[in-house]
Amino acid sequence: MVLEFVLKFLGWAFVLVPTIIFFGVSFMMIKGAGEDDTMIKTLTLIGLSVFLIGAVTLALVYTTKLL
Repeated sequence: MVLEFVLKFLGWAFVLVPTIIFFGVSFMMIKGAGEDDTMIKTLTLIGLSVFLIGAVTLALVYTTKLL
């Protein structure tokens, strides 16, 4: 039981840490590019909005009896 927990913890750590670093670096790069060009900032914000709408929709469908 302890070994299973340790392996799950390590697995999630190996997934989440690089993902968080990737998104952090991407955010900094897009933020810097968005300050220079409004088109990049606009497209990024539209993409982020679409992603968040989809994430909220999936969260509602999976966690409630919406459908």
